[in-house]
Amino acid sequence: MPSAPKWQGGDVPDPLLARRADYPILADCTYLISNSLGAMHSGTRDSLAAYAEQWGTRGVTAWPDWFDDVKRIADLVGAVVGAEPGSTIMQANVADAINAVVSTLAPGGSRRRIVTSAGDWPGTNYMWREWVSRHGGEVVVVPLGSDGITVDAQQIADEVDERTLAVSVSVVQFRTSALLDLDPVVEAAHRHGALLIADGYQAAGAVPIDLAARGIDVCVGGSVKWLCGGPGNGWLSVRPELTEAMKPTAVGWISHAHPFDFTFDDIEYAAGITRFAGGTPNIPAALAAEPAYAAVVEAGIAAIRARSISLTQPIVEAALERGLTVNSPLDPAKRGGHVTIDPAPGDVPATQAVCDELIRRGVIVDHRPGSGIRVAPHFYNEVGEA
Repeated sequence: MPSAPKWQGGDVPDPLLARRADYPILADCTYLISNSLGAMHSGTRDSLAAYAEQWGTRGVTAWPDWFDDVKRIADLVGAVVGAEPGSTIMQANVADAINAVVSTLAPGGSRRRIVTSAGDWPGTNYMWREWVSRHGGEVVVVPLGSDGITVDAQQIADEVDERTLAVSVSVVQFRTSALLDLDPVVEAAHRHGALLIADGYQAAGAVPIDLAARGIDVCVGGSVKWLCGGPGNGWLSVRPELTEAMKPTAVGWISHAHPFDFTFDDIEYAAGITRFAGGTPNIPAALAAEPAYAAVVEAGIAAIRARSISLTQPIVEAALERGLTVNSPLDPAKRGGHVTIDPAPGDVPATQAVCDELIRRGVIVDHRPGSGIRVAPHFYNEVGEA
């Protein structure tokens, strides 16, 4: 029988750790918060220097190359989340991405129902409530289960009916790391003709999403977390067979089929995902993110997921052995890439103090009030760190 890998007690080195030197911050601290801000890839400096050189020496003639760069970089994100090539576009952030999609929704008749969950990102909830306040209808928020951690996917699916315009859910909850079973939700949305919007921010780069294989209509996300791409890099992926029927009102000059004609008539939408492009893209942010995206694609999301479980499950077990409260699913198959631990349930200042002390000691984690301390090792972390 072959020996167990090193991270499971054997002597075989983890191949993903060969990439550890590409993330400079790891030499200076124990960095365990990649679900909040992923470590910067060393190639980012070179990418930004090359951008500055292009801008400084080529000026306006660099634009054609930059536009091509952004499309290529968007496809790297698409490769991570399992989207079809050409179906992903860069956006400034998730709020811009999801608002562009929502601008395509026209309430008709009784179809004014939005189904979401209490585990979703608050900013998206704000948007849906504002949409309903203007167009009428209701926002149905499926509550957390009795464990206060997970949301029942079947309960979400059961709320979807012929009145539902859109279903909006997070693949992984940002507080508890609970991983949602998307399949029954996707099936219910498609059966009732509702648009399925998945927030993949806490999943992309840590958990396989497989957009094309699962038939997910829309997925939004960003790069600050597991993708390690830094701020200014949201993204949007839309199932190709849907895009031609979608007519966003949140548009800009690049959303036009012929943007350099500068016509002043009604918009002629660009083909496919480009209609969601809006205005001038954030070139330096996209170029800064490219090395990290490429590293995730090369490492492979399946290997990263296996590595993540091998690091987080011992954290869960060690916390339980010490009598600490774990506010994440105990089953790794139902958990994303991080673990939330509360050393002082009900005492937010005390838990914050523990978090602050860990950071003072060079162990970088973060705290979410009412949930606990989030611990998020990534593929570049060593066993001893987690």
